[in-house]
Amino acid sequence: MTNVPSGFVRVSAGPFVYGPEETYERLEKCPPPKPRQTIELDEFLIAIAPVTYQQWKHFLDETKFAWRGNWWATGGDWRRRYRIVNEYPRELAQYPIVDVSQGDAFTYCEWFAKKIGRACTLPTQEQWEKAARGTDGRTYPWGEQHPRPELRWQKKFPVGPETYLYSLFVKPRRELARCGWYWRNGTPLPVGAIRENVSPYGCLDMAGNIWEWTTSLYNPNLAGFHVVKGGSWGYSVHHTKLFVKSACSITTPSADYRAQGTGFRVVISN
Repeated sequence: MTNVPSGFVRVSAGPFVYGPEETYERLEKCPPPKPRQTIELDEFLIAIAPVTYQQWKHFLDETKFAWRGNWWATGGDWRRRYRIVNEYPRELAQYPIVDVSQGDAFTYCEWFAKKIGRACTLPTQEQWEKAARGTDGRTYPWGEQHPRPELRWQKKFPVGPETYLYSLFVKPRRELARCGWYWRNGTPLPVGAIRENVSPYGCLDMAGNIWEWTTSLYNPNLAGFHVVKGGSWGYSVHHTKLFVKSACSITTPSADYRAQGTGFRVVISN
């Protein structure tokens, strides 16, 4: 690969430290976790940031794609600070788009591929993890510092009412990743809002903020259900470790599953 389009970075070919895999939910369908190991990958290009509201709106306007998801906006009251709205919220232009299925994401990739004349897709979980943690096996994009030390006590899954009450009254002392909030009183952040949350390759927000789709099957024996990586604003602080993996669902296929904490970023494969 010679040219790197604007908004993308090159992840060079070679080895990186993968794992050890950790999974906290959908355990009944989760295969045995892979241990920490060194994996070789070919070179690839990956988007610096997840697709934003503004980029998604441009895609919808140009293609007239029949998106079945919803626009979400911040600014609700204490009962629901992130809520569905009827129209595109311009003030969230630089937030990561959510409520997109894996099928929606693939459609965007096909459209974007035609615009730049390069093959585009979603990353595998291995590609995503290398782009997020570099080659040295770090736990978070920035290294080993815990993103929210005061939340070490938080349940892994599900986040419970104690998190709801805590989040209502206690502001983060340090927040290296948007994570650990309760679904009703948390929100995501604009892309790049936390300056420390940058990977060794320059990728933004790969710990927390939103889950990101990959092309990797959650279980090789369970077709149609795929790995998501990164954790999100509404999941526990533990999910931001870069070797954690999850599946959004093992009942609704990835092609159709949408949620207010799930989005994606693009990979250029040639």
